[in-house]
Amino acid sequence: MDILYLLDQLEEVLGAGSRVPLTSRTLVDEQEILDILDQIRVSIPDEIKAARRVTQERDQVIADARAEAERILHDADSQAAERLSEHALVRSAEHRAADIEERAQHQAEDVRREAEMYAYRVLEKLRDQIGQVGQTVERGLQELDTRVAGTG
Repeated sequence: MDILYLLDQLEEVLGAGSRVPLTSRTLVDEQEILDILDQIRVSIPDEIKAARRVTQERDQVIADARAEAERILHDADSQAAERLSEHALVRSAEHRAADIEERAQHQAEDVRREAEMYAYRVLEKLRDQIGQVGQTVERGLQELDTRVAGTG
């Protein structure tokens, strides 16, 4: 039985008792009071058990909530660390890409400069060879001129 209900019954028995004139005493049915008190004694362990069960459930809910909060915080920390790591990887990749691009530009400049120097040397050599061919042609023409003039 509910303790509050039993206490209300006890209060009713006391209120229904007969007052002793000129005193603050009340005459009540002793057996009825003792029966209610026995019922209260029997009900108290059930009430205490119920209160303990409610307290345990509350404690479990609080523990579960704390564990969930810690898991959420751990997940958030992990995600933040992962994003930071990804950001660091992206920055590292961008830096490496910039370095590779810079080296490629330097290599391209070196190749272009070497190609220009090669072309310049080839053209100089060709000019010298053309000059020599021109001199050979000129000598051949002069020799032919002297032969043609001597026969003529």
